[in-house]
Amino acid sequence: MTDKENVGNAISGRVAGSVVQAGTIGQVVLPPAHPEPLPVPRQLPPAMRDFTGRDHQLAALDALLPDSEYNASVIGVAVVDGAGGGGKTTTVVYWAHQAQDRFPDGTLFANLRGYGPSNPLDPLMALSSFLPALGVAESHIPADVDAQAGLYRSVLASKRVLIVLDNASDAGQVRPLLPGTPGCLVVVTSRNSLTELVVAEAAHRFGLDPFTPAESHALLRRILGPARVDAEPEAVTELVRVCAGLPLAVRVAATRAAARPQLGLSDVVADITEDHGRGYKDSFGGSGDVGDAVRSVFDWSYTRLSAEQAKVFRRLGLHPSQEFGVHAAAALTRLDLLTVYRCLETLAELHLVEPVSRKRYRMHDLLHAYAAHRSELDETSVDRHDAVTRVLAWYARTAQRADRAVYPLLAGMPGEVHSVEEELSFADRVQALAWLRTEHTNLVAATRFAVEGQQQELAVALATSCRFLSYRERVMATLHIEVTSLGLSATRTMGNHAVEALLLTSRAETQVYLGNLADAEADFASTLTLADAVDDRFFLFLGLIGLGQVRFHSDRLHDAREYYQRALLPAQELGGGRSEAVVHANLSQISTRLGEFEQALDHAKQELVLRRRAGDQTGVAFALYDAALARQGLGEHATAIGLCREAVAIYRASDDIGDDLVQAILTLATSLEYAGHLAEAAVSLREALTVLTRLDNPQAERTHQRLIALESRIGNEPPR
Repeated sequence: MTDKENVGNAISGRVAGSVVQAGTIGQVVLPPAHPEPLPVPRQLPPAMRDFTGRDHQLAALDALLPDSEYNASVIGVAVVDGAGGGGKTTTVVYWAHQAQDRFPDGTLFANLRGYGPSNPLDPLMALSSFLPALGVAESHIPADVDAQAGLYRSVLASKRVLIVLDNASDAGQVRPLLPGTPGCLVVVTSRNSLTELVVAEAAHRFGLDPFTPAESHALLRRILGPARVDAEPEAVTELVRVCAGLPLAVRVAATRAAARPQLGLSDVVADITEDHGRGYKDSFGGSGDVGDAVRSVFDWSYTRLSAEQAKVFRRLGLHPSQEFGVHAAAALTRLDLLTVYRCLETLAELHLVEPVSRKRYRMHDLLHAYAAHRSELDETSVDRHDAVTRVLAWYARTAQRADRAVYPLLAGMPGEVHSVEEELSFADRVQALAWLRTEHTNLVAATRFAVEGQQQELAVALATSCRFLSYRERVMATLHIEVTSLGLSATRTMGNHAVEALLLTSRAETQVYLGNLADAEADFASTLTLADAVDDRFFLFLGLIGLGQVRFHSDRLHDAREYYQRALLPAQELGGGRSEAVVHANLSQISTRLGEFEQALDHAKQELVLRRRAGDQTGVAFALYDAALARQGLGEHATAIGLCREAVAIYRASDDIGDDLVQAILTLATSLEYAGHLAEAAVSLREALTVLTRLDNPQAERTHQRLIALESRIGNEPPR
């Protein structure tokens, strides 16, 4: 058995579980080594270059700064609230860039997605990005939000950090992200007043009112230039009135006017007010002056787009989240990539989307909602349904391709999605894994969209292509539980028992990884129930080895052995050798743990024959290691040394430098030490320590202490 928490990307063939996870994933992608200290985190997005106004709010935030590095006795929490599009994020990010030099230990930033098409960000996800930035190894980050929050507060206890939490939905989303000791300052933005934080956390609350006429004038001058603004003072006054002091409306109107220098500002105002009278008043933006400003300015800007630009813009309102790449936009529109890219760049210049990185963008949630509104107005329900289906199919197809690139030797999931337009290919598994990690929020949101839209087959394809979530850091595994649960809901609607069994097993193994053994047992038991209902030997095999896995992790070794022994017959009936090898591997490990080394050796020998027959070269290394453990238990250290060296050679040849290699090296060091080859044992320990350190594995410290003790023995040996 392999402790999955220390495995990184490799799932050992010894792991008791689904054939989906039997065998090796392939080359391990190591986290980067950090021989030097991590840089101080500075996570703020870029500040708006033409920022103007908000002097009162900036001064109020400045007043919360410590007078000196020695005056930081209060835990500062500020809440900046106001209407959507009112410039909260712009103001706070601008201020934070000016203030962050007062916080020598870093600046953290998270968009909590409190308002928009996708679900609000789970505090777990925010903590999982903050903790590594603060120097905590991913392997040391617990899965539970309370444990993560405790670790987060402990790390911050001796630091001075500025923390910006943007777009919060409520106080409950913010509380786990608050420090526990003085020295840090937290600034939260929200459309909600977050009164609970003011009462319970003594937060300072600043309401961000609409722009004053003077502030609106100042922003117009920055964007349009003084000459054009000064030439038409009456038109400028009217434009300010039409925008109702909403900074987003002012910026969109000014940017559009700047792109049309041939028009006078009075013409711009006339166009906006004319568009406002076209009957859309109650369909978007809410009531009151701010709602009128949003509707009128957005309508005017939208109707001046070209046909292709307008299509791209409104179709983005159908995307399952606010962030997207060019390929996803192409899937929504059925336009070619170059055309979509040019349209998005134009929309970015008009501040209708915001660039995130090359060929990747996001939308303000108000603009996303407005785009969806325009799609409702300007397209048929059939067109909207087809667009959503295409983008969900694009995510599903691309996720399937990436999944198979990352895990080529794992059993594939059913439900292949047919080819889609603008397919994305991956040069290697590293590139595929990078795409999966970048898109993980969209993949979960797309799965949810598919379930809600009764697109069951796409929901299943998406859910079964998210295995990477369970093989990464623990917090990502919680997302795997969510996405597999969504997939199970879709599968049960379809009545597809085969996929249901695979998803149950996949979710159960993630529950084991997270330590939720009762939940894992329930899922494995459901797999057995399915096996009985449809008389399927494969499902029977999955359920039996899964229940054996739960009992092994519960230290109920005799019960675990019983389940694996029951799994032998269906494993043999499945053929191919790999399933049977997995059973013998686990029986060998159990026998070793029980001190029954002859039985352990017998199982390891059978495993080795099956691995070789199946052509599973890395599996051969697993079997050699299992045999080495048994030989070591029998005191046959010379034989164990040879077996370990053979296993290590196979791992190195396959470029597998993960936990399985380390365990083989550590076992080799043990037998070398027992055989009296202390210098060679020390060499092996140093090699294992190097890999453990690169993997951020907690076992590194124990190995280091073991090496120190061994080197001390070597130093005290009399010369021969």
